[in-house]
Amino acid sequence: MTPNRSTILTSLAGLTVIFLLGAVAYAQWGENPPSLMEPQPLKVQAYSKEPLPAALRLTILETGIVAVTASQLRATNLRYAALSAANMRLTHDGEPVPFHVAEHDGDTAIYFYAEAVTNTLDAPAVYLLSLGEGVAMTTRDATPTGPGSAVALHRYHWEENATFLAHTTNDDVWLGPLIMAPRTWELALTELRPSGGPGLLSLQVWSNTQDDMNPDHHVEVALNGRSLANWYWDGITQETIDLPLAAGNLLPDQANVLTLTAPGDTGASGEGLYLDWVRLYYEAEITARAGQSWFRSSAANVQVDDAPADLLVFDVTNPDAPLVLQNVAWQANTAVFAGSGGSREYAILTPEQAIEPITSAAPVWATPLRQPDRQADYVAIVADVPGFDAALAPLLEHRRAQGYSVTAVPVAQVYDEFGHGHHSPDAIRSFLAYAASEWQAPAPRFVLLVGDASYDFLNHTANKNANLLPTSLVHLFNDGYVASDTWFTQFAAGAGPQLAVGRLPAQTAAQLEIMVNKTLAYETAPLENGWTGAALVVADDEPRFDLLSDDLTRLLADGGYAVHELRMSDNENVRFDIMSIINQGVGLVNYVGNGRELVWGDEEVFRSEDAGILTNQNRLPIYATFTCLNGAFAHPDIDTLAEALLWNRDGGVVAAIAPSGRAPFGIAQTTPLADAFYQTYLREDVLTLGDALLQAKALAARDPQTGDAIHLFNLLGDPALRVHKP
Repeated sequence: MTPNRSTILTSLAGLTVIFLLGAVAYAQWGENPPSLMEPQPLKVQAYSKEPLPAALRLTILETGIVAVTASQLRATNLRYAALSAANMRLTHDGEPVPFHVAEHDGDTAIYFYAEAVTNTLDAPAVYLLSLGEGVAMTTRDATPTGPGSAVALHRYHWEENATFLAHTTNDDVWLGPLIMAPRTWELALTELRPSGGPGLLSLQVWSNTQDDMNPDHHVEVALNGRSLANWYWDGITQETIDLPLAAGNLLPDQANVLTLTAPGDTGASGEGLYLDWVRLYYEAEITARAGQSWFRSSAANVQVDDAPADLLVFDVTNPDAPLVLQNVAWQANTAVFAGSGGSREYAILTPEQAIEPITSAAPVWATPLRQPDRQADYVAIVADVPGFDAALAPLLEHRRAQGYSVTAVPVAQVYDEFGHGHHSPDAIRSFLAYAASEWQAPAPRFVLLVGDASYDFLNHTANKNANLLPTSLVHLFNDGYVASDTWFTQFAAGAGPQLAVGRLPAQTAAQLEIMVNKTLAYETAPLENGWTGAALVVADDEPRFDLLSDDLTRLLADGGYAVHELRMSDNENVRFDIMSIINQGVGLVNYVGNGRELVWGDEEVFRSEDAGILTNQNRLPIYATFTCLNGAFAHPDIDTLAEALLWNRDGGVVAAIAPSGRAPFGIAQTTPLADAFYQTYLREDVLTLGDALLQAKALAARDPQTGDAIHLFNLLGDPALRVHKP
């Protein structure tokens, strides 16, 4: 898992040393070098000992003109002959990106237009800079032909991604403030410098309530106390409101305030909506005073006030082929350039105002993944966290000793080779699909994801749980997005999963070490007192849950288990019974009923705090629950009940099959998957936990009524875990 140190460039490095030695000698002695017979001290240019990168990753967090300087490139050890399109190649998702080279204050830089990711279900955009022939940005002569227009159409965008709403139907699940009727919400438009001309106001909202009244939503939009519209619509949906602004609506040189009022007057019993974003196009003077300025103009000549002499001007109307404008005319603090014809969008900035990307070196990986002669039936994809490799090593050695062909792959290598550096779940699935179809036998059978995930891909909330190794957010037909690792092994639309996949949801090396040690202890520790032949089945206090619990109890008993059945309808005070039975030792624990992230049932008869104080040591059961939320491992702030059971050093469970979200389809659709799992699990020819769940999901995927359920329930644990049965 250590990158190659690029030995293929040894000869090039040697030529570079020879060249530099000559330069050093000339600087030392000029045109009169000492006699070659005289011994002289050897002086060699010091190079970085870091390995030469294959490319430089440029992570982009905002849209605009980006700059990377020569001094920044030298710090990354990316060696190049000259900073030009003849020697440097810039790409995004494998496609070439044009760039412009300019010098400022003695430092050369490349400038390019980059688009940030706006899909809140995706990781930040990554551009790659490497050696090779690239594409120079097209230049246009912008010598002005007359006086310029100093007013243009500017754009303002406001968005506050503060609330994750899983059941939205679009790809923007991060929304702003909740407006519950009756309520008024205000936004001060303090960053505007409008000229008072016309404009266009757009808002996007998500209405989160529904009533028999039609319409059941009403919002009044006002600007500076003047009503712009009363907007009505119906149902739980995304609604976009577009409102033209007449001249005079926006006040020049004054504070402008946007007001949204939900009066609650539709007759609906309740009304709530989330504001997603506000966008405003407005007329204003063109100035280079504050940051990059973006504007649209159709003027033959454009005037920029407060313009320094090093102002850069780009035509970004076509983001894939931006233009750099040259021969801009300056007079005093004013710049004038000829327009590009028609309505065009421009970006103006000084070199200091260019966006600085987050840079990291993409190494030359020692063993490429795109090699058909590779083989492994046990593939571990490992997050880039200090200590993870060492913590995982004993488990990998154990699997090798069992006869598996094992490979551990850094997730960064997967991103580089299958995602162009982009930290995308798609890269992981593309890698697994390639390995499954192209690698030699034994081809991948088990996939272990090593590291925790978070559905906060862009870190909006800055919460404690980082997105170390992403999951996929899959939209279910009935109720929004859930975290699904099963998606990684669905290589064709509508097909069932092809590989057994599990995850060790660790944020730290200490958590990973605990889960690895428990897995090893489960498979290697002596079995005493027949605890693996016992099972605990707990049912919530509703008749339907009692029936399911009774059915499972009979099924397990027929399979040889001694079953402890606890029904909350008989006794709600079962908390200490649950803990006592687990501490004594059982091979299986199943809960059927209502669940949340941290608890079983509304009565909270078993909680994550209880999981943390279990002391069953090496008598570690497998935990399964086909209910709601107990295994929501991708939550950015909450550590779930299933995780607490896995992270308990002194007990808990060895693995969990648990839901990452709500079960909107109810037990009618989750029960068939649960039945298929236990029936498969009890078969003598099924030896591993991952195989049991994979076969159950393959059956469920064939039925349109249960197909969604395969994404809701994930295996938190090693899919190659060899299970103990009675």
